[in-house]
Amino acid sequence: MQQKLHYLVLLVAAIFAFSFSASAKVWRVNNTAGVSADFAQISAAISNSQVQPGDTIYVEGTATTYGYTILSKRLVLIGTGYLLSGATGNAGLQFNTNSSKFSTLDVDSLASGSTFVGLEGNIRLSAGVDNITITRCNVIIDRISGGLKSEHLVFNKCLLSLNMSSALADDVQVTNCYINNWFHIPGGNNVLVRNNVINVSSPNISNGYFANNIFISSGNVNGVVNSSFKYNISVYNMLPTGNNNQNSVPYANIFVGSGSADGQYQLKAGSPAIGAGEPVNGVTPDCGMFGTADPYRLSGIPPVPTIYELTVPATVPSSATSMTATVSTRSNN
Repeated sequence: MQQKLHYLVLLVAAIFAFSFSASAKVWRVNNTAGVSADFAQISAAISNSQVQPGDTIYVEGTATTYGYTILSKRLVLIGTGYLLSGATGNAGLQFNTNSSKFSTLDVDSLASGSTFVGLEGNIRLSAGVDNITITRCNVIIDRISGGLKSEHLVFNKCLLSLNMSSALADDVQVTNCYINNWFHIPGGNNVLVRNNVINVSSPNISNGYFANNIFISSGNVNGVVNSSFKYNISVYNMLPTGNNNQNSVPYANIFVGSGSADGQYQLKAGSPAIGAGEPVNGVTPDCGMFGTADPYRLSGIPPVPTIYELTVPATVPSSATSMTATVSTRSNN
C-alpha cells in the first residue's frame, strides 16, 4: 500500500510542475526519511549541475524545516502552501497538511527571474536581483543588501513582512497581501500598493501609489513620502483626507473577524469595503486582499492540481492483486 501511495504523490508532483513549464525539467525535494525524491534539501538541488536555469523544483511539504539555501540559478520553486491545519488553518485544502517551510533562502542576483509559489520562510534578496515574483507565500523579506538597484519585484497574494530598508528598488508591486510587522521600502520608486490589508503602524515607503488598501493598525503614514493615497480605508485616523479615503471605520464592520488566520480578513456582509475600491475600466472592486478579479487565496495554495482527500483501505489481504483507492483533486486556478 505504501508503494501505491508514493506513486500517487509522484504522479501529482509531476502534474504540478508540468503545469508551470512543459519544457523545463522537474525535480522533487523531500527531506522525510524513507521517501524517495531527487534531493533531500533545496540546497542540494540548487548546487547540482543537472539542475539548470529555468527548471522547476517542487518542494514537498514535510514535518522538518528545510535548511539554509543560497539560490544562484533562475528557478521556479513550488511549495504546498501554509496554514493547512489546526485552529488557525484552513482544513481540507491539502491531504498532506505539512507546509513547505525553510529557514532562510538567500536569493543571489544570478537567480534573477525566479518565481516562488506556496512556500513559507525567510527570504533575503541580494542587491541587483531583478524580475522576482513571490506569490501565495508566507514569507519575511528582511533586507536587500548593498547599493545596486533591484527592478521588477512582485509580491502577490502573500502573508508578508517586507523590510527593504537598505534597498534601492524600482517597479515594485505589492498586491492582495496581508502585510504585518514591517513594510519598509524607503528607497523605492514606482511602488504599487493595491488591495492589501496593512497591519503596520508606521510604513516607510517612497514614491508609492496606494489604492484599495485597508489599514488596521494605529499609527501614521508620515514615513510614506512622494506617494498618492486613493480609495483606502483605515480603522484609525491615519490616512490623508480626500481622494475617497475613509478614516475611523470600525474593524468589526469590515471583516468577518473569525475563522482561520487569513480567512478572518474576508469582508463581512454589508462591509463598507465592498465596492469601495478605485474604479478600473468600469469595474469597481472591493478594498482589501480579497478584492479584484485576482484575490488572495487561502493558505497560499499554488495554482496547480492538488490532492485534498485520499481514501485507501486500512488493510489489504496478502492474496489481493489490487486495491481500491479514492483520490480527490482540485485545480486551484
